[in-house]
Amino acid sequence: MDHSAKFQALTAQNGVFLAPAHPSLRPLAWTRMVCLVLAGALLLIAAEGHIYGISRLYAPSGDAALSLPTLLTGVAALSATLLQRPLRRSDGRETLLWLMVIALCLLTGLGYRAGITVGAGRMGGNTAVSFVLLAGAQLCYRRLPLSSCSLMLMTMFLPFIAAVGYLNGQPAMFGDMSLSTSLLLLALGVANVARHARRALLRPLVSGSASGRIVRGILLAWLVLVAAQAVSVRFVPGPWLELSSVTLMLVDTLVMLAAILFLGGKYDASASRLRLTEWRLYRAAMRDPSTGMRTRASAELYSATFGPLTSQGLVLLEVEGIDALEARYGRTAAERVLRLVSTGLHRDLAPEELLCRDEDMGLMLLARNCTLDSLTMRAQDLCARGGELRDPERELLPIALTAAVVMARRGDGDLGPALRRARQALDEARKQGERGVVLCEAA
Repeated sequence: MDHSAKFQALTAQNGVFLAPAHPSLRPLAWTRMVCLVLAGALLLIAAEGHIYGISRLYAPSGDAALSLPTLLTGVAALSATLLQRPLRRSDGRETLLWLMVIALCLLTGLGYRAGITVGAGRMGGNTAVSFVLLAGAQLCYRRLPLSSCSLMLMTMFLPFIAAVGYLNGQPAMFGDMSLSTSLLLLALGVANVARHARRALLRPLVSGSASGRIVRGILLAWLVLVAAQAVSVRFVPGPWLELSSVTLMLVDTLVMLAAILFLGGKYDASASRLRLTEWRLYRAAMRDPSTGMRTRASAELYSATFGPLTSQGLVLLEVEGIDALEARYGRTAAERVLRLVSTGLHRDLAPEELLCRDEDMGLMLLARNCTLDSLTMRAQDLCARGGELRDPERELLPIALTAAVVMARRGDGDLGPALRRARQALDEARKQGERGVVLCEAA
């Protein structure tokens, strides 16, 4: 059974249920692996630079360097990240390593306050704060979920500012944090934030939906603008630098405005669909008080659910002479005959069919995964079964049914067009004196 690529079929005892397909996390796993490899390479290069006295290996840009305390703290953080188990809180070894990260940051700060330095470079305050936030976020994982995710996102804030400072040549933005340290913390941050990908805030980054793809496109455009700003600072001639900065700022503003409008529109559309679904469910739960049947609200919900996924047909059934019966014997007699017909037809319904009451003393049968030929045969069978029924309160008079068969357009979840077309066909057949099953064109 084909439900399109957006859904997967879950087979149950009483039928088939539809559930959204979960997005694949394989790209996220590869991203995490690349970040871990990058962090390990940065630590290895910095270690070789300290061993062999090559400053450019641990201080590739400017005077700030990846110091020995930062190197030891990074090794402990990388080791703890490698010990992580998916969706589980930190065990004893991982907890010990994260506590070691916090202890190294505190001891280094106390040592600097006492005038003790080890090797080249210093562990800046922004570096120490980032490592402490990283360790705290992992220690809170599965213990304080909201705090863990918030701390994890805050971990990458200072390294990102430092990276932007290096790209734009602004030493005040990175302070004592070297470029290698900034990249190391960003890599560790991305590798550790991957375990929060299922949260609502980060889910669009891995979702396969249309909104997820657009959010990733917005993120990519944002990164391109950040890179363009850095390129303009380094390569645009001096007289044009101010104009290029203003232009990029204007582009940033317009992109942000577009993102706000898009996300606001998506949220409003989602909220409207949710309200509509809740109202449909409320109305679909109500039964017709006189016959106990499902109402048109149930049919609309059925059509909105299965219409976009598979072929769907409608059979509109009417009891011949029910208007005259109502005019002669009253509404109660007509309701009794309609209840008799619905009870008789309900006994032979298939799992993919839904029988509901129409507004004008009629019945409608909705079926999915059908063709026009199979639906026509089904309508003929229903008319034949209706002809076998007898009205016990009118001297066992037979009951005759007339049916109009119409197939909805593929992918259409609106019941209205098919229902209007079926009613028109029945009215025309009644005027011409035709009986039995009437075929309609696509709604």
